[in-house]
Amino acid sequence: MITSLFGQFSPDIIAFLPLQVVSSILALSWLLFIFPTNFFSGRVLYIWNTARLEVMKIIFQNSKKTAAPWIPTLTIVFFIIISINLMGLFPYAFSITSHASFTYSLAIPLWMSVNILGFYLAFNSRLSHLVPQGTPSFLIPIMVLIETLSLIAQPIALGLRLAANLTAGHLLIFLLSTATWILASSPLLSFLTLIILGLLFILEVGVACIQAYVFTSLVNFYLDQNL
Repeated sequence: MITSLFGQFSPDIIAFLPLQVVSSILALSWLLFIFPTNFFSGRVLYIWNTARLEVMKIIFQNSKKTAAPWIPTLTIVFFIIISINLMGLFPYAFSITSHASFTYSLAIPLWMSVNILGFYLAFNSRLSHLVPQGTPSFLIPIMVLIETLSLIAQPIALGLRLAANLTAGHLLIFLLSTATWILASSPLLSFLTLIILGLLFILEVGVACIQAYVFTSLVNFYLDQNL
């Protein structure tokens, strides 16, 4: 039972397991579809493959051909994030992607992998990106510092964006649902608040999908910069 404004961000324990572990395991159930078995019918596999191909077209339509080996990994990341986001919208559900500890656990390893790969494949080229072409010599140290800080800020912004957007949406839903209950003595105001709550919930469903797309697209963009 959630009794405080930030209570939804404090996961409970189920069978000695934190809810973030349970949520992650449920999200990883997508792997059963990615690596299908005979358990699933042909129709289910057809729907899944169609959805997966459409997602890949949207996210990777402008990607370089050299990014092809990363497509399965980023597709898995997309479906894991979107499934956790959507599950977090159920009543009394815990959304692990609203915690920076989880989003940074995804953002930092992916960012490091992409940049390590870039420096490994083209070390000199990656270093040259720290100094834009035509930069005056006296500005080179400053530009190197600025570009380095910009590079370091990428994983911070990547993880923070996902957690902050979901946290803000969940707080608004909680506040409006509480207001609807408090205003129950006034049917008209309660009904209007309920309508706004319903519209906000639909918006949050869209935000849950968009944030998964934005996270995956940014990782793909960083990958293109390093290939």
